[in-house]
Amino acid sequence: MNKPILFLLLTLVWGCSGNKQQDQVELVSNLPIENPVILGEFPDPSVIQVGDTYYACGTSNDWAPIYPIYRSTDLVNWEFQNYVFMEAPEWTMSSFWAPELYYKDGTFFCYYTAKRKDGVSCIGVASTRDIQKGFEDHGVLIEWGSESIDAFVNEVEGQGYVTWKAYGLNPDKPIQILGSKLSENGLELEGEVFEVVTAEAETWERGGIEGQSIVRNGAYLYLLYSGAACCGGGCDYKVGVARAKHMEGPWEKYGGNPILTDFGDWKCPGHGTPIMTSNEEWYYLYHAYQKVGFPYMGRSGLLSPLSWDEKTGWPYFKTLDLMEGQVKKQELSGIKDEFDQDQLGEFWRWDLASFLPATEVKDGVLYLGGKAKHQNSPIDMALSVIPQRPSYEVRAKLNSQSDVMKGILVYGTHDSSIGLGFQGGKLTLFEVRNGEWEELASLQLRLSEGVVLKAKVEEGHKIAFAYQEAEGDWQDIAIDQQGTTEVVGDFLEFWQWGVKPGIFVKGEKSGAFESFELNYP
Repeated sequence: MNKPILFLLLTLVWGCSGNKQQDQVELVSNLPIENPVILGEFPDPSVIQVGDTYYACGTSNDWAPIYPIYRSTDLVNWEFQNYVFMEAPEWTMSSFWAPELYYKDGTFFCYYTAKRKDGVSCIGVASTRDIQKGFEDHGVLIEWGSESIDAFVNEVEGQGYVTWKAYGLNPDKPIQILGSKLSENGLELEGEVFEVVTAEAETWERGGIEGQSIVRNGAYLYLLYSGAACCGGGCDYKVGVARAKHMEGPWEKYGGNPILTDFGDWKCPGHGTPIMTSNEEWYYLYHAYQKVGFPYMGRSGLLSPLSWDEKTGWPYFKTLDLMEGQVKKQELSGIKDEFDQDQLGEFWRWDLASFLPATEVKDGVLYLGGKAKHQNSPIDMALSVIPQRPSYEVRAKLNSQSDVMKGILVYGTHDSSIGLGFQGGKLTLFEVRNGEWEELASLQLRLSEGVVLKAKVEEGHKIAFAYQEAEGDWQDIAIDQQGTTEVVGDFLEFWQWGVKPGIFVKGEKSGAFESFELNYP
């Protein structure tokens, strides 16, 4: 379909839907953008430019290592760089959200959200001179009300500022974005805290406002912020904008808000960072759910050109820019780990609020052990990887060890998963729902060596299991007398993150694995 016809159709569609995104024919960007630019799960992205390199960091929730960092030279092609923390800072407990990268005078800063051990969300700060070597934590920077999250740092006329979302301060203003000056070293607040904007209960902001970022364009500072429900199957996230001539305000919200809502293949866009390139093109790096596999895949990192109205000065998103390059079609490489290194691969993650892993990689075998942090946990240990598509296949080759159950699983949370385990020649297909283990099917194998387990996943939550003995034919596993092989894991949905495949151990001893792979059809 040629672009004039496409534009006419899109104009009619958006006009009927009431979407505030402006429909313009001309394109802002010369970049060949295909979204998502950062595959897999990458919520709440922060992006900075240092020299000719861009760095992006995103929420890790309760998954360790904490806060993945990616690097790029063009904002479109990203490669994994490192993590901010390999271990949780001493003062923290869980909920590692919304890292904010900032760079000044040779030092990288990360202003991040985490729950303190008393359950209150605070904002901490860490720094490093070498982003490839991780960050040193400096502890809590902001403790405010019952929750302070989503820090953003900017500089105005040489003065550093930090803004954040504050929750539950008083009945009249339940959710606000507040601001304060930052000390020269970036490690302390200075002066009086001031209000930036407040959520309006009778508008699309009724679910709250958060995820703000501030840039200057012309005479104004512009604050892009997100509102409504961020996550899960009931999300309705959107992006709005406000502006002011000074950080302390007054801030004026745009009458045409929201400026970014659902579009094309994507749902619930928001919590991003605008950035201007060296040739003065503006882009917005943000997250959204892909509609295929929603909401089981979590939120991915998207990039869209950002335009500015020449008459009013307000920013907006052009429909054609959003609609182009909807979902990347390139072939994905998948993951293959034969445990031939002396440590875990960088792609392995674990639920740090639920498990304390103990791993050893030796002579081509992974020994996975540790202990669960929850009492009466149905699974003692799990390692997971982040899928990049809602349809995929995972396989694991098991060592002949028989004194512990081990196998593959599709993990929602510590109390919701579906898996296939093997112990003592017996295969067990199970689900964990609301923390309760239930056996769905079982069978005894002839052999106990060379067993490979397989899970084929569709739409992020529909799973069929199979096994292979000594390189023989694959055998599907039925869960009823009618031969049904598909297990529907609609209960795996969790508002905070996506469903992740991986391996598990059930028992007090370590389980041995000879290989693991994830492939895309």
